[in-house]
Amino acid sequence: MFVRSRRVRAGVAVAMSVIALTSCGSSTPVHTATAVPRTPVAAHPSAASDPCASVTTTTDIGQVPAACAALWAPYGLTKVPPVNLTDSTPAPPVVTNGTAGAATDAVVASWAVASNRGSVWYRWSEANDQPTLLAKIGRPSLLPPSELQALDAGGTVLQPDCAIFPEKESAFEAGSDGVRYFSSFGQSVQGDTVLVAKFPGLCNVTARTPDGQVRTIASYGSAGVTFYAGHIVDDPLLGEIWFTDGASNCQSGVPPTAWCTST
Repeated sequence: MFVRSRRVRAGVAVAMSVIALTSCGSSTPVHTATAVPRTPVAAHPSAASDPCASVTTTTDIGQVPAACAALWAPYGLTKVPPVNLTDSTPAPPVVTNGTAGAATDAVVASWAVASNRGSVWYRWSEANDQPTLLAKIGRPSLLPPSELQALDAGGTVLQPDCAIFPEKESAFEAGSDGVRYFSSFGQSVQGDTVLVAKFPGLCNVTARTPDGQVRTIASYGSAGVTFYAGHIVDDPLLGEIWFTDGASNCQSGVPPTAWCTST
């Protein structure tokens, strides 16, 4: 999932903002929802596990075993991530299943795990100036311009936990109202599900220039909510991740009411 601006954003040119619940004016009914217990995140070995077993830190692609480099080269990377990078993926919070039976609690839990795993890749990509990998996680058009500018200039972006891992989460079917909502921003949503993520406040995203200067490019003083339309992708190297193809928040347009009252 992109940075919950994020990231978007994550995301997600519509950055995470202070949420005014009364701003959600759609008449979409609120379905009975169930709480999905926190799901532990198991290690997810990828096809790179054996060829890249010796790569335990981020390493220039020219310095890793040839078989490992061959796996990552199609992704356009100049650096190779540690083979166990996603082993540290945090468990998601308790997730509310608001899909009205369209998805089981187990499936909803898997979406939340995949979202956090994707956020680990998102953070690594930006921290190591590997923008080509971002297209595997979501539509680049949803990324905040400030992040793209920093990466285009050869810099890096540092995403803290508070910007990429939600403290509360819900899942819904996008439905026709949701598809129309995202299309009002020119976003073509291909998936049929939406994750609604609440992020804590007092959170800063920073960028580092090639000469080492650090500046804040996003500052969130209060908690905020972001919607992520998308679907699961099981990438051979990244693992099972949430691909974001639409994003917004409660202060933008008129989203379905249930999305803004679930958190």
